[in-house]
Amino acid sequence: MTGSDALKLYGTDEAPAEVIRLAAGPLTLNLEGGAVRYVRYAGHEAIRGIDYLVRDASWRTPPARFTLLRREETADRFLVELDGIVQQDDIDYRLRLTVEGHADGRLDVRADAEAQSSFLTNRTGFVILHPIIGVAGKPVTVTHKDGSTTPSEFPELIRPDQPILDIRALRHEVAPGLFVTCRMEAALPQDAETIFEMEDQRNWTDASYKTYVGSLLDPWPYRLEAGARVTQRVSLAIDGTAEPAGAGGGDGGAAVRLSDGEARRIPEIGLGVMPQYRAIAATAGNPALSLRPQFVTAYADTDAPNLAATLADYAAIAKTTGAEVQLELVLPAGKSPGAELAAAAEACAKTGLKPARVIVCPAPYLKSVQPSGPWPDVVDLGHIYNQARKAFPGSVILGGMLSYFTELNRKRPPVATIDGLTCTTTPIVHAADDTSVMETHEALPAVVASMAAVAPGVSLHVGPSCIGMRHNPYGASTASNSHRKRIAMAEDDPRQSGLFAAAWAVGYAAAIADTAVATLALNHLAGPSGLSDIDGNLYPVFHVMAALCEAGGKPRMAATADGKLAVLAWRDGATRRLLVANLSPVAVSPVLPEGLRGKVLDVAAFDSASRDRDWLSGPDAPLAGKVQLGPYAVVFANG
Repeated sequence: MTGSDALKLYGTDEAPAEVIRLAAGPLTLNLEGGAVRYVRYAGHEAIRGIDYLVRDASWRTPPARFTLLRREETADRFLVELDGIVQQDDIDYRLRLTVEGHADGRLDVRADAEAQSSFLTNRTGFVILHPIIGVAGKPVTVTHKDGSTTPSEFPELIRPDQPILDIRALRHEVAPGLFVTCRMEAALPQDAETIFEMEDQRNWTDASYKTYVGSLLDPWPYRLEAGARVTQRVSLAIDGTAEPAGAGGGDGGAAVRLSDGEARRIPEIGLGVMPQYRAIAATAGNPALSLRPQFVTAYADTDAPNLAATLADYAAIAKTTGAEVQLELVLPAGKSPGAELAAAAEACAKTGLKPARVIVCPAPYLKSVQPSGPWPDVVDLGHIYNQARKAFPGSVILGGMLSYFTELNRKRPPVATIDGLTCTTTPIVHAADDTSVMETHEALPAVVASMAAVAPGVSLHVGPSCIGMRHNPYGASTASNSHRKRIAMAEDDPRQSGLFAAAWAVGYAAAIADTAVATLALNHLAGPSGLSDIDGNLYPVFHVMAALCEAGGKPRMAATADGKLAVLAWRDGATRRLLVANLSPVAVSPVLPEGLRGKVLDVAAFDSASRDRDWLSGPDAPLAGKVQLGPYAVVFANG
């Protein structure tokens, strides 16, 4: 891959982490940097990941740099040793990581580490990820620190709290008749026999249940002093037998299938806008204004000194695009919600802004709180929503959070006082590697199902969701990313400008389309999560959003695809329209339904598509038989 191709794919020339595939008989895994990924036995996924992480006092994860020291492989055994360094701000941490696997299903991952500097950390050590597909709702046997065992289960709906505490080992069925036992041992300076506990990472759209070292019930952050030594170990054992399964991963062929019947409608599609970027968003030269979203999700602080100007820009955007406005209002602490909302409604009236939907969130709830609290002193949410209804009698009143599903799940609104429920998502809270980001689509159906369980009978609204993090509920700010790397909790993610974000948006819309979501906002009109650069050069995701805006509200066609493909199909009158995206870095050749024409947005088409707002309206070519799709390429098809 050339540097130019990397920029077109990822928006950065930072190379993805090298993937080393290791095998010992039927035991296989990928080693990506220092992370163990996709531990499989006879092709069945047993563990999604084992990773050693250092979290700072704001829950940010400084990246580790690993050097391969030793690699030994035979038919029935492998051994890899790596040296790792984590250096950022006041953190200087070194570790030796050893990964050893055997054909009988044993796997040992050990870390011996030493702090070179003194620093505060919320968590340092192993996290173990269990997959969610085929696992959610299933039994698991828990071994505790004292050696006792209890039956439990992986939650079906997303738990806001820790579903399992005091863990030394977990045993669950991987496939009928095949079981894996995962044992965890750790010694932290403050606890020589550190326990582990589990959280439901689907809260953050991670495609996993995460078991992590230490407990959130203990004080954090804690300090690792210079010279402190930390030893931890994760061991897997497989027992039982099962028929071999496919190992998964990219391959050269796949099929896209459409059913004859119609499914539910595509959600109404919108775009977001934040106040700090609203002037750019409202500028006549902004290419995103040429799109026709059904709505715009617009954010404002009710006590902002420039509130009137902000709302005027939002009104101008709505007029230009013909879109409704979903108004997100943040209420300052210590002020009367009724007075603040009445003043905001008056300001809206003066600018001609008539929000179709209003969501109100007290400012203290922009920061995350553990399920057990302590919770900030905030006026009752029911009273706030009633005041919003009084101030905006013509608007649909939404409850929920302006941050992520996690916060909504932990602070559930009184359903009787709202018409709908909302939250948003970002895929880079915990990890920012390409694989983890694309995996987040797996968790979206569970997010929506859990939203519906939180507020039965009301409409569901998601977004504005994008790769970048618009604000950080878990720390003082989002992570700085001036070097345009793949880092967690960054507002500015380089992949937004590449084909990666276009494929990710198709995957997101496809994952949401078969749920009960009424409206879906993806990406922003301007800013780091916008659809073009400041010079007006279009990102590939611009064309995906153009297609999605056209699809919003139309009858969806049930569609399925093999492998690492995402497909969304709908009817536009008598015409079938499809978006098909390759969600992987490996070329695929999907077989499309007969009779389609269209175009492919890939590395070869990148330059022309970046210059032409009407690229989608250009001549179509027949899409007969297999279509070659490069990494993260998108097919726009009709017929």
